[in-house]
Amino acid sequence: MTHDDPVRKWQTRWRRPARVAAEIALAFAALVALDWWLTGGTGFAHVHPNPYWVPVLVMALAYGTGPGVLAAVIASGLWLANVHDTPGERDYLDHLFHLSLQPLMWFVVAGIIGEVTIMRTGRHDRLEKRGRVATRNLARLTDAFATLSQTNRLLQVQIATEAHTVGHAIETATRLSSEDRAERRGAIGELVALAARTADFTCYRVTGGEARAWLRGPVTAGRRDVLPASLLERIERHKRILHVAKRSDRHALDGVGVAAIALPDRKTGEIVGCLILHTLPFEALNANRTAELAEIAAWLTPLLAELPQATRQPVRSAGLVA
Repeated sequence: MTHDDPVRKWQTRWRRPARVAAEIALAFAALVALDWWLTGGTGFAHVHPNPYWVPVLVMALAYGTGPGVLAAVIASGLWLANVHDTPGERDYLDHLFHLSLQPLMWFVVAGIIGEVTIMRTGRHDRLEKRGRVATRNLARLTDAFATLSQTNRLLQVQIATEAHTVGHAIETATRLSSEDRAERRGAIGELVALAARTADFTCYRVTGGEARAWLRGPVTAGRRDVLPASLLERIERHKRILHVAKRSDRHALDGVGVAAIALPDRKTGEIVGCLILHTLPFEALNANRTAELAEIAAWLTPLLAELPQATRQPVRSAGLVA
């Protein structure tokens, strides 16, 4: 809170009372001057209706009971101070009634009209507050609807243009039983890209103590054909998914990729291959994605084991098919 905030609050708090006081003072000053000019200072005793009604009614109508009663107090004081009446000319009770009737009427009217004004302004404030809330909620709903509409359009476009649909995955899986070796390897590559959500990958097969590239993604180029021996040893030792989200795995994956998925044989537990993902958003390496990558290893390893020996040749160029 700055130094100006208390001053601003004080100004806001006292602005309305100061305005009311100024208006009352100006109104009664003008009436007193008019009284002295017209009647010689009798408090408008012989003027009907009495002009002191004006500030009483205006304050009660404009600001409520408090300002109205204050105006009635001032009007009553001016009335009692300036009215000239000789008690001997009439009965004492009649004289008392004559002096108190005007002030009594001013107080009663100020109280009644002031309470009605307070009820009216309170209702107006509540309606105005509800209107602001409704306007704010309408703006929020409009923004939410616009966001949902945009998301819906994007999803429709994505569904209409997305090649990797469920039908595409089923069609790709059926090609795994093809007699054409190149078509089978192409189907495996497409399934890996679909499951890993990246087309920049290399599948290495462990032969003769080294891991050589066996299958590449459609956008993979310039990647190494043989995995570093240190990385292969780490994979064989830990037999788990290595990824750069873990600080201990970053050095081993440096210059290779962002994730290494071990492909162990189900019967012997021996590492028969490794799937390297070269590019993947860092925030995607969470627990859910790790579980998905484990599922890839579960179905990819048997596919490698069931391939004929002739198809297990290392890949020398980029692409799904060597």
